[in-house]
Amino acid sequence: MNVLVLHATKNTGGKKDATHVFVPEAARFAAHMVAQGHEVMLRGFDNLLPPPRRRAEVEQVMNLGPARDGLGTWDVVAFFGHGTRRGIQTGHNVATLPRLLRALRPRLSGRVVMPLYACSTAGGAGPGGDGGFADRLRDVLSEAGVTGHIDAHTVLGHSTANPYVRRFYLDGQGAGLGGDWVVAPGSPNWRPWVRQLHAERDEPGAGTLRFDFPFMTLPEVDAALEG
Repeated sequence: MNVLVLHATKNTGGKKDATHVFVPEAARFAAHMVAQGHEVMLRGFDNLLPPPRRRAEVEQVMNLGPARDGLGTWDVVAFFGHGTRRGIQTGHNVATLPRLLRALRPRLSGRVVMPLYACSTAGGAGPGGDGGFADRLRDVLSEAGVTGHIDAHTVLGHSTANPYVRRFYLDGQGAGLGGDWVVAPGSPNWRPWVRQLHAERDEPGAGTLRFDFPFMTLPEVDAALEG
């Protein structure tokens, strides 16, 4: 697979959110994908630039194409940074989704996996996060003929240890209604899921489920937790 990994590079609000979380976790995700034989482009963006300049910088990276030949398409687009119900730190939001679609669609394969390691992007007022950023991104990509899925967080939390994750399926035909829990809160596997993600955050070598689950079916995630 051809994999694009985008991440914020600058700390915000007096925190070490980029240098302690987004930058190293994006690098670990990229290394994990390389180890599995995938072609990976890892790129940071200046999240302190004004939103129009941020969008332009990120869209330019998207248009580069996979490093191998510069002409292929992305099978995976992963994002590490802050998010809200309305948008992500690249400067893209629900209102600018048409612009993001114009930049991204020509470089996407017919089937794509998009993990958004970003807070609240799967939140929305409607059922299953309907109307939020991840839901609307799924809608516009699906309407443009793309299949696959987007995984995103519903609430605030650590970029890769946040267990509140919904999956939004793209059928390549039209908009959908919200998403499904990767692991539903209160389900039998909820506590093992939380423990595993927290262990991977706190204990080097505890596992890689935080990077693997976007490429697993939901029954496969359950099986990994039950095992």
